[in-house]
Amino acid sequence: MDTTLAVETGILLGALSAAAGKLTEARLDGLDEEVDAWLPIELLTVVLAASIYIIWIHTSMSRVTDTSSKPDAIPDRSDSPRPPSERESKRGAPLLQKLPSYSTNTAARERQALVFMTVPKNYRDAPDDGIVTGLVLSPLISAALFYNTLADRRVLPGWHIEPPMMLPVSSLSPIDAVVRSRAAAIDLGTLCSAALLLHVGASVAFEARFRKTHPVPDGERGSVPRSEMRKAGYYIAFVFFSTLSLLAIRITLPVFGIGIWTRLSLWDFASLALFYQFSLYIAVRLAHHALTLGELAIIAFGATALFSELAHLTLARLLPGATPFLRTFRLATPLLTFHIALIPGSLLTGFLLSPLLALSRHIARQPLRRLKHPAEKERQRKWMAFGFYVGTVMIVFGLIGSWARWVLGGRDPWLWALRSILEGPRAWTRPALLAYWGALGSISVAGWNRQLARSRRLRPRPANAPSAQPGSAGAIANEAPPSEPGSPAMGSGSEAERANAAVPLSMAALPTSTAFAFPDISALPSVSAASSEWLDAADRRVPTLGLNGRRKFFHLLAVLMFVPGVAVDPAFTHLAISAAFALFAFAEFARYFALWPVGAAVHVFVSEFLDAKDMGAAVLSHFYLLTGCGCAIWFEAPSPLLAYTGILTVGVGDAVASVYGKRFGRIRWTAGTPKTVEGSLAFTLSVAAFAGLLYLCGFIPKFSGARYIGAIALGSVLEGVSGQNDNVVLPVYVWSLLALSDV
Repeated sequence: MDTTLAVETGILLGALSAAAGKLTEARLDGLDEEVDAWLPIELLTVVLAASIYIIWIHTSMSRVTDTSSKPDAIPDRSDSPRPPSERESKRGAPLLQKLPSYSTNTAARERQALVFMTVPKNYRDAPDDGIVTGLVLSPLISAALFYNTLADRRVLPGWHIEPPMMLPVSSLSPIDAVVRSRAAAIDLGTLCSAALLLHVGASVAFEARFRKTHPVPDGERGSVPRSEMRKAGYYIAFVFFSTLSLLAIRITLPVFGIGIWTRLSLWDFASLALFYQFSLYIAVRLAHHALTLGELAIIAFGATALFSELAHLTLARLLPGATPFLRTFRLATPLLTFHIALIPGSLLTGFLLSPLLALSRHIARQPLRRLKHPAEKERQRKWMAFGFYVGTVMIVFGLIGSWARWVLGGRDPWLWALRSILEGPRAWTRPALLAYWGALGSISVAGWNRQLARSRRLRPRPANAPSAQPGSAGAIANEAPPSEPGSPAMGSGSEAERANAAVPLSMAALPTSTAFAFPDISALPSVSAASSEWLDAADRRVPTLGLNGRRKFFHLLAVLMFVPGVAVDPAFTHLAISAAFALFAFAEFARYFALWPVGAAVHVFVSEFLDAKDMGAAVLSHFYLLTGCGCAIWFEAPSPLLAYTGILTVGVGDAVASVYGKRFGRIRWTAGTPKTVEGSLAFTLSVAAFAGLLYLCGFIPKFSGARYIGAIALGSVLEGVSGQNDNVVLPVYVWSLLALSDV
């Protein structure tokens, strides 16, 4: 085991061990009726199981000499979504080095943890597979949520939202119901860790058994069949086998007086175990080569938690007397209803309309020369898009809207959302926030369209390339990006050309057929040409941002958008981030499946911001950024300080660490990573300074600076040594530490 993996493992397992200790202390403080001794034992069991697996996998697996001396190189995506050709690479085109990954290290690839019936190429290349992250973060988040509710039982102070729903037969207050539900969330977290460990163990065992009788090339998986039908069949059979095995353990443990997993009913236990395992497989198949195992486990756990809340909200309305209290992990306010309707609802829409989406992508990928009737291609794409849009309206206003209306007690969800705009701290607060967010978003998109168009126009071209007037239609058409592996092909490129052609043309390229309208038209060409030359000269003097600067701009934008929202109206910001996630989901549907008329434009725009972590089929960086900023608000902690955690760690700390580390960093955490110790130090100092500024402005109450800096420092070290996506792992880890630290 290398040093960075050992440090990452120690940080994660240490945090979960500390969480077990905090729950033990809470029990000693007289909370025996809510915290029994088995909750800490559950967490320590995960620590023990993860430790045993890590030690075993690094000592028993055969070590294969790595024959590759250099990591693979991938084309730099900083200037264009079009990868440079081999000739351009030889001429010195910049190449972006991948991080050392399992795909370039045969010995490490032999040890890579995989979900059953998956292969290494299904996952994103990373320095580590993320197995410890996947095993630890689910129970860690659950324990932090539970402990935070125990420590502070205030019901969302400062949140302007109506009181939470209660069951008529329940004798518990809403906050007491949340306490017991979050105790069950610890059971859910450890159950997900157990299921993940079963999958990883089964994958290793099947592969070892297969290798005894069959030769397998280094780094490959011979036990996984090539047939998709057989692969899916084996996976389904194993999922039911593992669920029945876990259910048998759940039934047997109370017989021996062991209280592990007893806070989940048998129905909840079986249904959630099935849902989690199917979520693993569906996510890794749809987001091919876009996720590590650790990121996959976090996403599947979040989806399972949302499914649990959806099921219990529906059950509470359907059979109010079937449960003693409402088993949701957050207060059952309309915010929870809309959160479920917007996020799982948007993904459900894509799933139900997947045949139309798949056909749209298939048609867009077909070259015109292979089509029997090329003229029909655009018409077919338009019909597919029309069917998707009509289906979306029917699902949103029909299925999802009807469910939301039912859960809200017969109130129309659309009217509720409109009325809520005027129900903030003041009548003008929420309209002002909407106007502020809309202005920032519009200016950012328009500005980046201008910036990216200028970058493409002024990009150096090969000496033998055909000349074209900068800014002219010919130059813009020549820059239309071709299709790429793992992204929607643009067919003949006509739609991509139209997307690029949306860039304003210079005045020199405009036609002069309107000469009859102006008597002094002879003077216009020289003025137009001079204006065009002045604009082009000014454009060349303005520097263009590199890839890192472009990506970190959106971190700054998130800070500018969400800090005022959390400070003024956290409840409305909660709702707005959920709506933004749904909007991002539909934008990704349009991009990946090449939906007419916006698919090509979205693809061209997004492609300018991709890096080595976005080489999979789905582009997830914007989802990670939004979720990282919003998770602390979605957790609904009473402390205002905790609500800013995601915004500060992702929007401030990660951006400052990246920019400062690339410019001034000298000491790297490991030889193959660009992350530096100086960048991690800048992360800690910038987050602590921004938190202090929020305190001085009166947005957060007084807090323990030493504990806060300690938690942020641990997060910065994890950011430096981990190969997982910072935007999804770092916010939840730091939030959990802060919740457990009583800052």
